[in-house]
Amino acid sequence: MHRRNKSGFLLVLFLVIGSFLGSLLGQALGDFLPFLNISSRAYGLTSPLVLNLEMFSLTLGFSVKLSVAGLIGLALALLIYRSL
Repeated sequence: MHRRNKSGFLLVLFLVIGSFLGSLLGQALGDFLPFLNISSRAYGLTSPLVLNLEMFSLTLGFSVKLSVAGLIGLALALLIYRSL
């Protein structure tokens, strides 16, 4: 069986875009299908990391909050990626 060479970056890109589009659709259709907006609590850095060097300040933070619609978008993105 021939294995196609797929980029890990492409997989991450598909998953991020799929999650974003799924969440966007969930927000748009949330009034008609409220179960799409059921979400988990936010995971990530609770307080951002701040680097203050007097001339400038750099603030880094990361948080993930998954919803049903976002998970559907992730699953569809993974299916599309696997079909490439």
